[in-house]
Amino acid sequence: MKKEPLLLLILISWIIGCTGSEEKYEILELVSKRIIEIPLDEYTSSTWGTLQYLNLGEDEYLVFHDQIKSREKKIHFAHINEKGRSFQVNVSLDGPNGVGHLDSFHVKNLDSIFVLNQYAYRLYLIDTSGTVRDMYPLIGDNLQEPSEITYLPFPFPFSQIVDLGSKLFFPARPDVNTLENYRLESYKTGILLDLNTKKFSYKLGYPDSYINSGFWGMPLEISSSTVNFKDSLVVQSFSIEDRVMVYDFDLRPVDSPSLFREYYDGKFHSLPEPTMEPDIFYPHIFSNPTNKAILFDPYRDLYYRIFSGPYPEEIIEQRKKSNFRRLPDDNEYPDRKIMVFDREFNELGVIELDKKKYWVDFIRVVKEGVLIRVQSENENKNIFEIFEVKL
Repeated sequence: MKKEPLLLLILISWIIGCTGSEEKYEILELVSKRIIEIPLDEYTSSTWGTLQYLNLGEDEYLVFHDQIKSREKKIHFAHINEKGRSFQVNVSLDGPNGVGHLDSFHVKNLDSIFVLNQYAYRLYLIDTSGTVRDMYPLIGDNLQEPSEITYLPFPFPFSQIVDLGSKLFFPARPDVNTLENYRLESYKTGILLDLNTKKFSYKLGYPDSYINSGFWGMPLEISSSTVNFKDSLVVQSFSIEDRVMVYDFDLRPVDSPSLFREYYDGKFHSLPEPTMEPDIFYPHIFSNPTNKAILFDPYRDLYYRIFSGPYPEEIIEQRKKSNFRRLPDDNEYPDRKIMVFDREFNELGVIELDKKKYWVDFIRVVKEGVLIRVQSENENKNIFEIFEVKL
């Protein structure tokens, strides 16, 4: 055989292999099990600040708080099986049991509810009566930088507080003006708090791909983390990174596998320099694909990585004009997927979500399966659907 036809055949095979690379993953199936409706009163918004699944054995709760409508701050415990067993915990902002501000929370059990005041850099321990039992400062003399840079513990709804038993790990971001002091290589991505000694430290950095690659902006720099108690691992995932960072419970690096690289290669971009100009910054944010969360499923020994694709061009054009303008009912949402891999980080497949029906910011693992919020205009309730992942 002549060399030219052989080279041509190799080239065609390579092109076919590359163009079909995104299709190599098996499309997994979600099997619906049941619908859960959480009723809301006139003082509670359908937009929640935090959502935690709490499994207490016989009782399972979705725990949330509302930052918009409620004047009296409450943490809601919505029982997912018996509505009559739902209850609320009142959180005082002032007085002897005042926490000042309710920005996020983490529930260990009904006697140990941690409330974060991110503006005062304090974590309060309360019980179901709302009584403050302890306080943990999250700022002090042991700053990472000799300058006046501090670190603001700032959990997003999809970036929960990680419970390591005697320690809590807060996803965090530097409390700095990024337009004046943008040195990503010196920042850490979390705060580790020892509940016994009350000592804290700043931990974990950014992947090399973030460093010196331009300006990303806070929505693309917040990491999400999950804990795997079966293997004593903490897994951290970044918004625009195919690689995940795996640590032991002392936050020492263990592994950094690349997962579903085909969804990321050449598809994200930073800005050459810091800017908050709306007609530049928001198109930059919305044109990047993002990981919304990484979750460990202890009931089925699986990891889930929540992926949202870039927005269509027409939506980006609308966001140029106003990031707060309500999108039209017939707008095109980005592709939304759940990436699935096993405990050894072997890629198993992808779940394609109905992007017109489901939100991806509040996906949680529950005992029955995967809980996904259903899009709805109803302000009197939030609707969730529980699915089984069929491999």
